[in-house]
Amino acid sequence: MVLESMLTGGEAMRHPFFMLLASVLICSVSLWAAFLSFQKSASILAVALITIALIPLFHRIFVSEEEKEAERPGFAASFIARHFNVVKVYAFFFIGLILAYAFWYSVVSPEVRVVMFSEQEAALSGIEDLRQTLTGKFSAGEMSCGPNPLCWFSVIFVNNALFVLVPMLFFSFVYGAGAVFLIGWNASVLGVLIGKDIVHYAATHGGLAALWIGARRMLGLLPHGSLEALGYFVGAIAGGIIGAAISKKRHLRGETWIITKDVIAMVLYAFGLLLAGAIIETYAIVSSL
Repeated sequence: MVLESMLTGGEAMRHPFFMLLASVLICSVSLWAAFLSFQKSASILAVALITIALIPLFHRIFVSEEEKEAERPGFAASFIARHFNVVKVYAFFFIGLILAYAFWYSVVSPEVRVVMFSEQEAALSGIEDLRQTLTGKFSAGEMSCGPNPLCWFSVIFVNNALFVLVPMLFFSFVYGAGAVFLIGWNASVLGVLIGKDIVHYAATHGGLAALWIGARRMLGLLPHGSLEALGYFVGAIAGGIIGAAISKKRHLRGETWIITKDVIAMVLYAFGLLLAGAIIETYAIVSSL
């Protein structure tokens, strides 16, 4: 494959920044390939093409990490430190997709934008409607949280844990690197969100101001978004490594138990990161009401 000649698993681990460049390139190619081939499904097909391109790379990384973990196990609580290069690979992949989506959303024509990013636009519209409902602006009924921090926290944490992290663990476990799709989808939604800000403010404040506002939006997401994203990366790595361990034909003595302990520690880390992120996001929302 062309991708294999561009970036191998070893190169991605040694130079994670290359993953950002690769993800920008792959995302750009996937967006236009999807748009030019199946326009009605372009917004979802692009994420699927990104996934197809990158799953072999991530699978090789997981197999390599699982073998190192089995041969030279360490204390379970130090799992993140020992596999931090994988976390960095995921992080640069995620950031690269956000940048690519934000760029293409902001430069294509409105006609292309409607087709190329339709599902992301629909997801953002649904999120905004839910936010308005929970603040009580649409309804003061049972779903309204108003300024109640416990209500906001429960909504945010349950959504992040139950509807993102748990499926990510399942996808990684069953498909090896299957969480790439969910991570790619979330990155695409964030990229479109930033792109919408750039387009909106470019029309009223000019290009440079729009870029600054887009960057500020990205920075504004960092306090809680970085913790949530790290939780997802950790969960994806945990599922991928245990899947690689189980799929092996032969196992070292006690290998499955070694990996299982580490994966349990990783999953607990992931939920803890989402918990911290939900607390920060809740504070930000309630303080802005």
